[in-house]
Amino acid sequence: MTTRIVELRRGILKKNDELAAGLRARYGAAGVLVLNLVSSPGTGKTQFLERTLRELRARGARVAALVGDLETDNDARRLAASGAPVRQINTHGICHLEAEMVSKHLEGWELGNLDYLFIENVGNLVCPSSYDLGERVRVVLLSVTEGEDKPLKYPTMFNSADAAVITKMDLAVPCGFDRDLALRNIQEIRPGMRVFETSAKTGAGMEEWLDYLAAQRGGRGPTELVAAPAQVSEEKQNPSAEAPNTKNEPSFRPHSGERVENHELDRASAALKPSHEQATPRFATAREAKEFLIEWIDSEARRVGAPLSEVERKMLYSSKKGWTLPDIADVQDAFERYHDPAEYEENMGKLIRGIRVSARNGAKEEYEAWTEAVRVLSREDHYLLELIAAAGGVRQRRGGRLGFWVAAVVFCGALVAIALWMNR
Repeated sequence: MTTRIVELRRGILKKNDELAAGLRARYGAAGVLVLNLVSSPGTGKTQFLERTLRELRARGARVAALVGDLETDNDARRLAASGAPVRQINTHGICHLEAEMVSKHLEGWELGNLDYLFIENVGNLVCPSSYDLGERVRVVLLSVTEGEDKPLKYPTMFNSADAAVITKMDLAVPCGFDRDLALRNIQEIRPGMRVFETSAKTGAGMEEWLDYLAAQRGGRGPTELVAAPAQVSEEKQNPSAEAPNTKNEPSFRPHSGERVENHELDRASAALKPSHEQATPRFATAREAKEFLIEWIDSEARRVGAPLSEVERKMLYSSKKGWTLPDIADVQDAFERYHDPAEYEENMGKLIRGIRVSARNGAKEEYEAWTEAVRVLSREDHYLLELIAAAGGVRQRRGGRLGFWVAAVVFCGALVAIALWMNR
């Protein structure tokens, strides 16, 4: 029975991923930025989204929203007050939205006439993390009334998000909210993730949030972390912001007659890689090198329209002796149950080869950054190194190659000596 349940769940997720890939292609061709907003119930997600819709419309943006709930259309009616087109999705007991639900509720909407499409997911920080809706940006929200340890309690959701929004900051002082601790917890789970501190009631932080949306809509790449405590490096960046694939993935090309902004296509390639073009980074630890490489692989997967699932991304951290994630045992267990290792390694190989080709053909600093990270990581034993080697990404050391030839010469000499001795 257990095997049947596992196979059924794997089939459901695979179907959802296929539908999500189709949605992502539609979004990319239409040039609409799609965001998936996830949070616990009571976080203030609807009020935050309502204010976002109002202010974007005031800026002249074309916006729409889909809102998911188990029952009622209360939130949809609240959002409709913003003047934006809104549709309600009732899941009737299902704790998350799925790609098929989204696709059905998009019928009749011309995506090419939108700049932004917001999907307000069902209030839940567990199930939605496993279901891709084809979004380009996943935003996780937490309020000051929920406590600072939310990221630690729900690491999968926070790790899979591209940005975080802290809501109800106007209540931070009355609630005794520890801002620095909350930010440290977020960065512990998702290093480099962009964090916004907002209040939909007072408008605090909204301007920065709207500027972020405009930057994502304009096709820019990852943005720097802000409002981080002193203990968190301010140099880390979020490479997981996704841009439409306009070059290497046919499914992202517009159909005949569809319009895509040329300036967005020109900028897209710059948004597909981590921001490491200023100078070759020097990685002090294997952990820094590993996170850099994984971020680049994750970004490449998004670029080609095949974003990694949470388990697929975390598997890249596997190591027998070196630094890894605290929950790696659970990750590996989930991987063994729901994934085909051979297929996974083949896909990782394609991504790694694509990165190496791009880096070699790009700026010198890009290739140096990749090779330097691999060199530093090679000091320890890591699964990621095996994937890179299998993809042809690790060069054999000259010393090792020299040793091989020396051994070969000695061996041949020994054979000649034996042959001469026997001829005597």
